[in-house]
Amino acid sequence: MANELSKNGQVTVGHAIYAFHDGGMERGLLNLINYGDRLCFRHVILCLTDAGAFANLLASPNCEVVELHKKEGNDWRLPWRIAQAARRHRLNILHARGWPALVETALGARLARVPQTIYTFHGKTFEDLKGISLKRRWTQKAMIRSYRRVITLNRQMRSDLAAECSISEERIQIIANGVDVEVFRPREERQKLRAAFGLPADRLILGNVARLDPVKNHGVILRALRRLADQRLKVYFLLVGDGPHRTVLEQEIQRLGLASEVRLFGYSNRVPELLNCMDLYVQSSLYEGFSNTVLEAMACGVPILATDVGGTGDILNEGREGFFFQPDDDEKLASLIVRLTQDTERRRLLGERARHRAVEQFPIQSMVRNYQTIYQDLVRQTDRSEQLK
Repeated sequence: MANELSKNGQVTVGHAIYAFHDGGMERGLLNLINYGDRLCFRHVILCLTDAGAFANLLASPNCEVVELHKKEGNDWRLPWRIAQAARRHRLNILHARGWPALVETALGARLARVPQTIYTFHGKTFEDLKGISLKRRWTQKAMIRSYRRVITLNRQMRSDLAAECSISEERIQIIANGVDVEVFRPREERQKLRAAFGLPADRLILGNVARLDPVKNHGVILRALRRLADQRLKVYFLLVGDGPHRTVLEQEIQRLGLASEVRLFGYSNRVPELLNCMDLYVQSSLYEGFSNTVLEAMACGVPILATDVGGTGDILNEGREGFFFQPDDDEKLASLIVRLTQDTERRRLLGERARHRAVEQFPIQSMVRNYQTIYQDLVRQTDRSEQLK
């Protein structure tokens, strides 16, 4: 593989991922491929189950999607299928993303003798927050050591992963997500956009873009809205996204009498325009890695109200680009909304600072460059090893 690399000058990276549906981890991979160097890198996405809708958003011609159709539960043939795909596509690097890909990818890489491997820890699910089994804890601790590089998204996740796996934090590299600040930018036609989407022109609009999942904790926003309705403060909540928790949210909206104050918009590929309809972006998650949607809202100049979990504290500064609240504190969230509803100048300043921070600290090119540097470094290590044989 090293000799083939030196001939064509192109690095072939395989990305093992459970599925390629809408989500933060998947969005990061999509951005890496679409914004990356198409001459120096070729990508193969190994979907352990199926590809999903994101496969249609790939813009790079140097990318192929492979579906491995993992069976329910333990599929003991999956490592062999990963190995077959790795050999067929002559991978220089195999990059596993998330716990569902950790074990089988490590085994598949060894079977195929892929010279370099990477594991990226992207975060925890709602079920993970309840606690992980001892079996999984020991499996993760054992398998993570087989990877040449380990990456995560922020300082807290690095600390948590190091403690759980009994490895040094120095062995874990941080690469933050990035945002395209040209696609996600403030737009002047905000009222026209509201009219186009059927949104109220004269109300303060809170917004959130997320998969409808319990970990996103949307209930705290609904409870805050109920408090505001009791105070006769008319605000509107726009929730963009879909997922398994939709029916539960619909029932809660009805129970709280908020049908006229909330719109479940569903999935949309017009997120930049929808973010520009919002006055405040509310991130209510119980856990976040490094939220792409918070970055996108900031790049659009929208002030942020967020739970201080995961990497969100690395993204924004309290009182400068937005404010924090605790995941169960709907009273604090409601008071922040009241405060910013009454202070339009403060909202404007927060939005300007949010845009500036996104542009200066989190451009998409920085994330892509960091990953590509790691890939090139690993390939150089392979070349040196081949030369010493």
